[in-house]
Amino acid sequence: MHKLKRASHTLHTFTLALLLAGSAMAFPVAAQDRLADLAGDGSVMLHSPNGEALVSLNPDRALVPASLVKIPLAQVALTMLGEDFRFETHFYRNDSGDLLIRGLGDPFLVSEEIARIADTLAQRGLGQIRRLVMDDSAFESDPDLPIVRGTNQPFGARNSALAVNFNTVNLAWTADGRLITGEMQTPLTALARELGAQLSPGEAQRINLGDDPRAGLRQAQQLFRFFLEDSGITVSDAGFNRNAVTDEWTLFYSHRSSRSLRDNLDGLLRYSNNFIANQLFLTLGAQERGYPATTEAARAALQQQLADLYGDSFGRDPQSLLMLEGSGLSRAQRISAAGMMHILEVFKPYADLLPEVDGVLRKSGTLTGVYNFAGYIRGPDGLYPFVILTNQAVNNRAEILRLLQGQLVNLR
Repeated sequence: MHKLKRASHTLHTFTLALLLAGSAMAFPVAAQDRLADLAGDGSVMLHSPNGEALVSLNPDRALVPASLVKIPLAQVALTMLGEDFRFETHFYRNDSGDLLIRGLGDPFLVSEEIARIADTLAQRGLGQIRRLVMDDSAFESDPDLPIVRGTNQPFGARNSALAVNFNTVNLAWTADGRLITGEMQTPLTALARELGAQLSPGEAQRINLGDDPRAGLRQAQQLFRFFLEDSGITVSDAGFNRNAVTDEWTLFYSHRSSRSLRDNLDGLLRYSNNFIANQLFLTLGAQERGYPATTEAARAALQQQLADLYGDSFGRDPQSLLMLEGSGLSRAQRISAAGMMHILEVFKPYADLLPEVDGVLRKSGTLTGVYNFAGYIRGPDGLYPFVILTNQAVNNRAEILRLLQGQLVNLR
């Protein structure tokens, strides 16, 4: 086995050396060897701004992409929905004086947005409400999406057609251990107090609202009630009410989000937000087949658009890209470095959506045993697309990236 591994490593290095020796910017042998050692069984690619291959190590190996799939998701969303697309939330009234809030998947239905909505409803003459009714029926009740169970961390937030503040609450404590809100724009609701009582006082933390959809809807109802009353609208019944819109309801107001799709994508890629990713993913299905949005419809729409954008094999073929959802949490997804490189070449007009760190526009992809980078190294002559895929126990991606950057500097 040891001889087999050594032979495999030698082959990797030899292949890399052959490629670099034939390029206009040959890396020193020591750098080639170090790159192969760091990558192990992973893949590394680097292109010049004009598409010349400078590094190509195991380009066709299918590996787990993790959050790198958010890059093609962003381009699919831009193609299908358009940069100026805005999510909507609908408000209905009935003859009993109730107000029904129908969510349509807005991932940025945050406290500041709810405050704007409440002010608008008041300006439109709404002064009193008997019951607040939550309607999350625009998404299927149990979407087939990867959920990290047993964690209260924000990355495990459940997707929903009607969710506020990314289906999370931000909690903090005073020096004497008293629970307070972790963000000034959001009041401490009754549900937030219940959740905070289960935690030990300490550093401020944002937690998700768990797997039960009722918890997220309770938080939405309590937050809407606070801001409605703050805008002078009385809500008589504080009880929890959940129903889908029917013919008894009349549309009172359609709210278009203050954030465009491009604003959503900035949050998606900058913070690698899994909740935003799969809100967009499900919305793709709704755009194709209508509501309720389903994972089946979303997957079909996504894979068709990936094929249209990048080539027939993209979306369904692990040798290029097998993509089943938007967050990257699914370990069943696969991508090759060559496939990711092709995506980066096509994505170049939107490169500025990626977060920039030390002159590198990059997206990370991280799961246990998965450490990936993809993006663009800035150069005086343009952007150098790069891909680093390592599915191994040791996280070498930052060192691999530094090696690529260092050698580019030396060879210019």
